[in-house]
Amino acid sequence: MKTLICDCNRTMPLDASALSRALQSSPTARADGVETLHHTLCRREAGAFQRAARDEGEALVVACTQEQRLFAELAAATEGAPAPDVRPIRFVNLRERGGWSKDAAQATPKLAALLALAQLPDPAPVPQVSYRSAGRTLVIGPATAASAAAEVLSAALDVSVLATGPGELPQQRGWTTHAGRLTRLQGWLGAFEAEWVQDNPIDLELCTRCNACIAACPEGAIDFGYQVDLARCGSHRDCVQACEAAGAIDFQREPLTVRERFDLVLDLRPAPAFSQHQPPQGYVHTGGDERRLQTALRELPGLVGTFDKPTFFRYEPRLCAHTRNERVGCTACIDVCSTSAIRSDATLKGKAPGRHGGIVVEPHLCAGCGACSTVCPSGALSFQTPGPADQGRRLRTLLGTYAAAGGRDAVLLLHSEGAGARLLDELGRAARVDPDRKSTRLNSSHSQQSRMPSSA
Repeated sequence: MKTLICDCNRTMPLDASALSRALQSSPTARADGVETLHHTLCRREAGAFQRAARDEGEALVVACTQEQRLFAELAAATEGAPAPDVRPIRFVNLRERGGWSKDAAQATPKLAALLALAQLPDPAPVPQVSYRSAGRTLVIGPATAASAAAEVLSAALDVSVLATGPGELPQQRGWTTHAGRLTRLQGWLGAFEAEWVQDNPIDLELCTRCNACIAACPEGAIDFGYQVDLARCGSHRDCVQACEAAGAIDFQREPLTVRERFDLVLDLRPAPAFSQHQPPQGYVHTGGDERRLQTALRELPGLVGTFDKPTFFRYEPRLCAHTRNERVGCTACIDVCSTSAIRSDATLKGKAPGRHGGIVVEPHLCAGCGACSTVCPSGALSFQTPGPADQGRRLRTLLGTYAAAGGRDAVLLLHSEGAGARLLDELGRAARVDPDRKSTRLNSSHSQQSRMPSSA
């Protein structure tokens, strides 16, 4: 395994020889040494990366995350370089994790531990769960706001609008529009089920938007939202006569319950449709936040296709205390799940030999936070990606390499791969421009699994 390090235009006091010795002393990693210290690997010395990308070997480790995309593009453009699925390229952040700190000259044990961790093989694969989205999108909210969002999204997605409040609809019919009260929304990316009740006298699917009803109504109870304001309606029924040809207005029509399936949902209403802490993937609630709305309008068109993620959990029904011996003994995992992915199936008792109920975990809803495994008293639920053996090996590699390289009094910080990693990057950059900032002696693990805590 070849490892390339770069001191980022000589801004880090990296010692290639010391790092090489430290890696080779790692008690657990398959750690190869470092041959050369580069200064501008992403610029003038890019040829060295391309030569390494062509070399045969199990993997290539590059000590730079800032230019990860550039290096991936260089590898793809390099003749003779294996494809990423044949020979992976791993990236590790030395710069913000210690190379720019006040104590960078003494950080060799820490940096060696990070490099040794990057050289570990990937955890054993686990079963995958797939999402399939064709881009059929439901926009829910007041008529004006929902129509404006639909106009943007309709360029890339198959959009329908459910107008749940007053406002204006455009004269041109550019997408399917419904009006009503949302009564149920469940599911996940590629498999949402929406239900609403249409109880207004005007059926928007029959309405031609000829505006004859607006002109005929003496109370002004109909506007460009093409729904009757029943509080203002005086029951003259002039609108019914004006709409006789189209037949879109019927005050005797029974409320209609409509059920449809969608792949994506954009919810513009003040209150979200999902009450859990973490809503399903494919559902975006803006709540009147313009910044969040603009982000959703940019990102939703990218959620078309087939997406895979690991099945994060392992469930052993025989160990589960929930409904064991036909009694509910525990609901800890159900109570703690932030995505409502766990439910009881106690109603299935006796419907199969030896079946006394238990829990069901919906893998499409599971976000992999691992909270259920921490509260399960019997070990029926456990986190499987990475499993305890893989995670233990990572920790032994970090701490073992750090100690073998002369490090003392290691401190292990567990952080999220999202916000936690970004915070560490910000602290590292601040340390570069503020030499008086107190540095930390922390061992950092840049986990490739976004749902797992990583050590820093």
